[in-house]
Amino acid sequence: MIRFIALLSALLLMPLASHATTLKIATLAPQGTSWMKHMRAAADDIKQRTDGRVKIRYFPGGIQGSDKSVLRKIRIRQLQGGAIAAGALAQIAKETQLYSLPFTFRNLDEVRAVRSTFDPIIKQALADKGFVLLGISEGGFAYLMSNQALHTSDDVREQKVWVPEGDVISKTTFENGDVQPIALPVSDVYTSLQTGLINTIAANMTSAIALQWHTKLSHTTDIPLTFLMGTLVVDAKTFNKINADDQRIVEDIMAATFAKMDEQNEQDEAKARQALQQNGMEFVALTEADKQAWAELAKRSVAELAGEGVYPVEHYQKMQQMLEDYRQQTAAAN
Repeated sequence: MIRFIALLSALLLMPLASHATTLKIATLAPQGTSWMKHMRAAADDIKQRTDGRVKIRYFPGGIQGSDKSVLRKIRIRQLQGGAIAAGALAQIAKETQLYSLPFTFRNLDEVRAVRSTFDPIIKQALADKGFVLLGISEGGFAYLMSNQALHTSDDVREQKVWVPEGDVISKTTFENGDVQPIALPVSDVYTSLQTGLINTIAANMTSAIALQWHTKLSHTTDIPLTFLMGTLVVDAKTFNKINADDQRIVEDIMAATFAKMDEQNEQDEAKARQALQQNGMEFVALTEADKQAWAELAKRSVAELAGEGVYPVEHYQKMQQMLEDYRQQTAAAN
């Protein structure tokens, strides 16, 4: 009888032990980048720690299409997740746009001063829409890059400016400067620079190099326009089928991995800036008057975006107050 019960218990447990979930995750990050190396290491760790019950299969380099395409494929269950730029999530959860508004942050320390408060707000907003947020990646600041020196929005009006497909914030900001930007998926940018369809972009340093955009550009306006945040999201229905212990393993490993990537991204951005300078990229310094003009443009854009309901105004105002307090504390300490 005891042997029978033991055998029955073993048989009942076998399906649970053998059941495995594979998360198919797409990303625009090219193969061989530090992002992919960290993500693959995390996947190996997750597979080992869950005894193979959770596996991750990546589709790098945009082979599953743009962020918009990836989100569509997640909805129809062709994919279970994606590394999605914050701008592409605007129509899903407006809280995802909090870090992306122009001229919100002056440096990386300011970003990190507010993340412990607002990351959970973004995570909950996505959860309410059926997504599990496994990580937020600090992509660095976006700078205006072109084939000539750009000091003011007047200079930009003469250019053919790219904005990411679906990025409402970038589109509105440029339109407030009387610029009619050209919306394209990231995968089309290099070819469009080659053909002359566009000649001006806003991008961080590492992406400009990794995607070879810098080979078609010669000048960078040396003022950060906006902070770039990437997200790793997975379909909640799929993730919730994973047992609770394995979910915690996935979340813990991804949290540790994203913390490492943030440190790596900071170092990579500094190295990329140096590499661009060494390869002849001219960094255009702005006068205080030029900086103030850009700030005023950003202020108008933020106000318009508030009116359109693109971001949660109450949360943004709270973040602005936190930043002001942080700046005062920093100034007093120095």
